Amino acid sequence: MAPGILHSTDLSSEIFLLGWAPEHGKTSHRVTSGWPSSFHSKIAWDATTFSCREDYTLELSAIEKSELNAALAHFKGLGLDAQDINRETFPLPVLGAKLRAIALDIHDGKGFHNIHGLDPAGISPEDNILLFLGISSYIADKRGKQNDNGDVLTHIINASNAIDSEIERPIRYSTLASTFHCDTFADILAMQVRACAAQGGKHIIASAASIYNELADSEVETLEVLAQPDWAFDSRSELLPTNTRPLLSYHDQRLILNFSREPLVGLKGVKRNPKLPVLNTKQKRALDLVESIASRNKVVLDLIPGDVLFINNLGILHSREAFENNRECTRYLVRMWLKNSELAWNLPSHLQTGNSRIYEENEFEERWNPVPEPKLRYTVADRCTS
Repeated sequence: MAPGILHSTDLSSEIFLLGWAPEHGKTSHRVTSGWPSSFHSKIAWDATTFSCREDYTLELSAIEKSELNAALAHFKGLGLDAQDINRETFPLPVLGAKLRAIALDIHDGKGFHNIHGLDPAGISPEDNILLFLGISSYIADKRGKQNDNGDVLTHIINASNAIDSEIERPIRYSTLASTFHCDTFADILAMQVRACAAQGGKHIIASAASIYNELADSEVETLEVLAQPDWAFDSRSELLPTNTRPLLSYHDQRLILNFSREPLVGLKGVKRNPKLPVLNTKQKRALDLVESIASRNKVVLDLIPGDVLFINNLGILHSREAFENNRECTRYLVRMWLKNSELAWNLPSHLQTGNSRIYEENEFEERWNPVPEPKLRYTVADRCTS
């Protein structure tokens, strides 16, 4: 086992090693005591790890494309609803084995994978969704609800006709760049690329393990700040209510970094819940350090229409570039939150509660929206969620 960040039982030596001393009157217990001094695994990659998109992309063969079309026809012939797609109703005898290997890679390998070869332009919106569901059913068996409407699908597209300005809309419905974040509480982020922007809008990812390793090497106190259970998330959602928890966890030998920035730092023009504390100086600095390290170690994904991307949302942060659309090119993605019952990471209690709200039965009915539903106005709850 890798040596812990704090291995010595002598507090004075710990203080010397860390350059940190507890405040007078404060407990000397540290959350990160005994955590590994570094992570060496396939998910601890950086900007130099992948030389080309082939390193993380499955290129569908002609046989595999035909198999997908046959599975689509088979499912439609059953007369079932979209939520009934699974490995049995969407049979992929050849491609299925590769997809199951990708599921393993997402959980125990590099943490992400792209599938290339479909042409969304030549398929109806409904069939595009069915193909997305069919492929993803081999990656994970559970699909999560993403908001108070119970939506299983989120259509990520600039809401150019909205009354609200770009800064008053959720980032996902604007052309603005996003900071590095995770989709709160979700296991796997799945995105189907329908169309790309005329300029910009590329997907960017960064390994939480690589961020951890750099902080453990030079900013151990920041790890402790991130691991403290005093980060207050201002949520106006009923599905995922306000909560206070750590951003960084080490649980069952897994490193988990899971947060979204807006509920922590606040929204422009929106008064923060007065019952919640604002971030202190150390917390603000910790977020900035995570952003800086993620930017240095980022991998920019070269995705094109038809690609289907799967990301381990517990071990990888993601962001996107700002972008510009034109009449011919309008950036458009469809998103799902997935969970593999067999391979899912064990979660600490402060994440398990929210995770269960997404994936288990609750008071919100599942809602299937196969096409975008433009809104003129967005609520604070919309803006506080990923």
